[in-house]
Amino acid sequence: MNYRVEYNGDDIDLPTLDAALDNAKRAIASDIGPISGWSVEHDESINDWFIQGVIDGEAVGATAVVTGPEPTLTARNHPRHAPALADDLARRRVFTGSTPADVLAMAANWLAGRTEVRAVDDLGWRYRTDGFELRVYYRS
Repeated sequence: MNYRVEYNGDDIDLPTLDAALDNAKRAIASDIGPISGWSVEHDESINDWFIQGVIDGEAVGATAVVTGPEPTLTARNHPRHAPALADDLARRRVFTGSTPADVLAMAANWLAGRTEVRAVDDLGWRYRTDGFELRVYYRS
């Protein structure tokens, strides 16, 4: 079960998701320079992660894509259990930064530009060794 990191025309296979996400962040930082935070979005339907550097609350530079193994069919994600409308799917967006204020500013800027977001269902905080992580669960 490998994860593939694709960035600026290059790709590499890594054995774990953590290693793939770290590799993507290092590649972006080596191109852009110091980054104040990260925008990480996961598309659960295809199991791909989209990573972009953030400076002063704005996404900058190219997006790295981490492709995961194909999602496995379970009772929870079986097609007969899928919502009738694709627009009613819950989605998640992840923001990381060095302080809670940085992370909240990134999330607020992102939400302000997304008129398609109908509701924010939940927020999740996590302290990391390199700062803070905020997960925003929303519906569009």
